[in-house]
Amino acid sequence: MNPVISTFAEKVGRLENSSLRKFLTTAPWHVAWNFETDQPGENARMPEREHLEAYVLNLRFFIQNKEPTSLRNMARLYERECKNGPLIIRFRTIRDRINSELDRTLWYRFNGKAVTYRMVFEGMIYSQFAHADRNKHQLFLDLSDHPFGYMLAMDSFLRCIILVHSGLLLIRNLNTVAFGNTPAVPQNSFKRNS
Repeated sequence: MNPVISTFAEKVGRLENSSLRKFLTTAPWHVAWNFETDQPGENARMPEREHLEAYVLNLRFFIQNKEPTSLRNMARLYERECKNGPLIIRFRTIRDRINSELDRTLWYRFNGKAVTYRMVFEGMIYSQFAHADRNKHQLFLDLSDHPFGYMLAMDSFLRCIILVHSGLLLIRNLNTVAFGNTPAVPQNSFKRNS
């Protein structure tokens, strides 16, 4: 099997077996805020930071373009090495769906500006966990500066995680059909972030 496809499957497996994934699938998170005390409500439930950090460490293999397993580089791999046109189209469809969902506008505005899922997704990863160029994510930093804003951002971020995770599972299955020896049929279910 192609080493990029093997790495892709390995990293998706790590995401699938992560503490964050277990948290998200056993008893979902819950946003609750007590506006009288200006702190999280008693029934608020958010993941542990170390679970998020461990997940993001592996997630970066799919979103950073310096990695051969990034979705952009995987698209190039499909164009170069996959000989099955419908599978190439299926890959593009999954990748495009992830991108279109991330580009959707959230239900709230901040400082009069529209906020997208992608802004939260990238802001959380690159200013909270990966500490890249924080200046590129100023709107996110301003939003998450207050604990209530951070809780709203975390809620949106977790929705992005579920969306991207669903897409990565579909791509892993598609990779098996496109590049592996198994004649499996790729799944069509895709979880949209709400």
